[in-house]
Amino acid sequence: MLKINLDNTVLTLSLDRASAANALNAEIYEAMHEALLKAATQENVKVLVITGEGARAFCSGADLKEFSDLKPVAAAHQRLNLLMRCFLELIDFPKPVIAAVQAPAVGAGLMLAALCDEVLIADHTWVSLPEVKFDMPTPIGAAIVLARSNRSVCHRLVQLGDRLNAAQCVSAGLADQAVPLTDLPELCAQRASVLAQIPSYGFAVNKKWMNREIRQQLVAAAEVAEAAHQRH
Repeated sequence: MLKINLDNTVLTLSLDRASAANALNAEIYEAMHEALLKAATQENVKVLVITGEGARAFCSGADLKEFSDLKPVAAAHQRLNLLMRCFLELIDFPKPVIAAVQAPAVGAGLMLAALCDEVLIADHTWVSLPEVKFDMPTPIGAAIVLARSNRSVCHRLVQLGDRLNAAQCVSAGLADQAVPLTDLPELCAQRASVLAQIPSYGFAVNKKWMNREIRQQLVAAAEVAEAAHQRH
């Protein structure tokens, strides 16, 4: 479900649910929770990379089929709690985090990538937040997009459910660089090497300060999402 590999000082977490388009489920959330907690204090981990396995998806979002034994409101509550724990732990992670988006990033998959410090994307792929097309509010997605981009881009993604290609992501600030898929591993390695050389204490303090507003926005957005689930 989650491949974990430490190469030199770079820890790579690879979403590996090919049959489910790398959708996030409880098993992946728990594995990421444990990996982030451990890596935060490991001296031999300088940089974290999050990527996906396969050509179908970087991550297709939350697994909406999970918790089918629960009532819809309870299932939505459970998914929201897991999502928020993951997102808050990610933005609180004190070390550099790179998202290597090798395939489409959809819904919570795009949110996951956009919360990383640097986003590298294959130039053939695309991202989307299609929730509105299924009458599902996504204030969390809106908060994350607005932290990286602007209202116009947020409108396209959140309110229209549009897709943005890799070049549009870079132009909008949702990604930092786009390269051919074959060049993505090398670029990721280069960026990890650069980030690994940055002294850790200063980086961590700066990151906490820079992320203070998006953290507050995420908590507020989660409250709105929870209320929406209760009413809808």
